[in-house]
Amino acid sequence: MSTDPSSLEFYKREGYAIFKKVYSADTIAAMKEEWRRLNAASENQDTWWFGDVVEASPTLMLPIVANPLILDFSEQIIGPYLQLDNLTLASFPIQGEKTEMGKVSGWHRDRWAQFPKGSYTKPLAFNAISYLQDMTDENGPLRLVPRSHINPTSLTDEEAKQPHPDEILVYPEAGDVFFTHNGLLHSGTLNVSSERRFFFSIFYNHAWLKHTDTFTGPNCQKIITQARANGDHRILRLLGETDRLQPRANWGILVPEEARWPVWSEEDAKEVKEPNFTYEF
Repeated sequence: MSTDPSSLEFYKREGYAIFKKVYSADTIAAMKEEWRRLNAASENQDTWWFGDVVEASPTLMLPIVANPLILDFSEQIIGPYLQLDNLTLASFPIQGEKTEMGKVSGWHRDRWAQFPKGSYTKPLAFNAISYLQDMTDENGPLRLVPRSHINPTSLTDEEAKQPHPDEILVYPEAGDVFFTHNGLLHSGTLNVSSERRFFFSIFYNHAWLKHTDTFTGPNCQKIITQARANGDHRILRLLGETDRLQPRANWGILVPEEARWPVWSEEDAKEVKEPNFTYEF
């Protein structure tokens, strides 16, 4: 039984995984600056949650969502079906007084989740979250209930705003990536520090589901065109383009699906013309 929080076994058992220092200090600074640029350009200066940021800033954001470590682990979870549902760049404002430190923001499961039935189920979607500063009690740690993606844990509306007896508080460092199963109960904590709390959320789902972000803009279409020319099915799938969904969804299913995933991944990799291809905009 693995106790390594970056292992697939740990993720399946506990409902989360942690990868340390995935993104560099330069990337963290660039993400903060991009949030400030988007906020300054928005009609409502109080806006703090931005989607469609691959289209808005492809040179910065494409390497974020296509980070090889992140994609490799993600495909261990759901196989070579990985699609980007959305990449959200956010900055939580100061939310309360010091006397409210530790207050629960609100327990929830994520989009496409099903209520757990007592055994592990491959998620339809999952999050890869990265905070852009070290997390503390003041700026609001991440709260989660381990194994609540398996255990049928329910909460009333009132309980959803209270600390949970089985919760743990997690304090990621800047640039860490925190994976959550979409069935895992989790919550933020009020930010009572003197500064905004920056983070971004990469929400992945299966290629047959709808995606929230829009990939029809000129920058995303340029990525799709270049990926198609390079034979990169992995990048195409991320942005909602695949011609391999039907055969992989209808292959007979005579053995566990996981046994076919390495075969399909190898098929995709063999068609890539330039493995280190650089996208230009």
